[in-house]
Parts: sequence; C-alpha cells; structure tokens
Amino acid sequence: MTRPRSRSWSRLLAPAVWAAIALAVSAALWAPMDTDPELSPLSLTVSDFAALDRGGPIETGMALLGLASLTLSWQVARRLPVRGLPAVLLAVWGLGLVVAAVVPTDPLTTSLSGPAYVHRYASVTAFVALPAAGLLLARRLGADDRRARSIRAAAWAALVGATAMACSACLGGRELIGLAERVLLGCEVALLALLALYARVPRAASAALPGPRRAVRAEAPAGPRP
Repeated sequence: MTRPRSRSWSRLLAPAVWAAIALAVSAALWAPMDTDPELSPLSLTVSDFAALDRGGPIETGMALLGLASLTLSWQVARRLPVRGLPAVLLAVWGLGLVVAAVVPTDPLTTSLSGPAYVHRYASVTAFVALPAAGLLLARRLGADDRRARSIRAAAWAALVGATAMACSACLGGRELIGLAERVLLGCEVALLALLALYARVPRAASAALPGPRRAVRAEAPAGPRP
C-alpha cells in the first residue's frame, strides 16, 4: 500500500527541488536591486546582501534550497550509488546552506563577529562538499556512464568557481568576488539539478539472480555411488 505513495512522492521531489533552485537563484539575482540599487552585485557577495535584508528572500531561498537538498540526498541514495561518503557530503551541503541562512554574516565590514565566522565556514564547507560528492558519485558510476560525464563536468566547473572566489577573497582584495560567487552558485545549482533529474530515473535492474536462486546448487543424491 505504501509503494504507490512512495513513487508519487519520488515524482514530486525533482520538481520541488527545481522550484527551490529557481527561488534561490531569483533571490540571489533580484534581491540586490531591491536592497540598494547603488550596491554592485559584482563586488558584494550574496551573503552581504542577505545581511542587509535579514529574513528577506535571499535567506529564505537559501533555507528552502538547503531543506530541499537534504530531502534530495535521501532520494538520490535510492537511485544512485551515493551511500557512504557521497551521501554524507550531500547532507553537509544541505546543512551548510541551512546554517548559513539562519546564522547571518556581518553587513559590509571586514572585522567579523563570531556568528559571521560560523556563516562563512558553513558556506565554504557547503560549497566544497557538493562538488566533492559529485566527483565521488561520477567515479562510482564509471567513465562510460552518460550521467557520470555530466555530473563530473558540473562538479569540476563548481570547483573552478570556488577556486576563483578563494583567489578573489584572499589574494585579489575581494575584486569581483560577487561575480565569482554567482558563477560558483550557478555551477552548484546546475549540479544539484542534475542530481534531481537522475533521482527520477529508475535504477537499472541487476543482472544477478535473486539471492535464493543463487544459493541453489545441483547436488548428487546421498548414498553409495554405483
């Protein structure tokens, strides 16, 4: 009786994740215009704008995306070989987004408070965890798997974006850090959308025989041989 309900829930999960992605991306793109049109989204991060508008659409979108990601990690485990470390990394991504949404950073300042450090490291951990999970998953799927190629490409693109953002923050004086972060977020949500897509694909039937049949062996009848 519960299997049809489970299948119905599985069909609704991917659209729910895509809706959360659309809300989060829209908030990241349009909320800066509502906060202060004079502030440049190319030089300020999404977190900077979220700190200026506490409880606004950016934090709401981040929290929804994190919760949707946590639900997706459970569903992906039923369709793709993510058990173990990849599943843990997917959960870290979702939890990191939720923590970053709940714990704000400091608005437009270089001296960070304790909560701002929590926000920073939760965000950094989440940004690294998702592409790492994608690369591990692609490795398990194999080089010839079409899904592995697309997941691997999105994961490497996200890591390149993360490297660019780190260079801007540490070496470039935060020059164009907002642009680097938005490129990174675009790659991350593309990877998440791919996982949501593949979570809908039924797992291929195994070629191995069921357990009880594999245990059956032809045995000679007991008794003396002729």
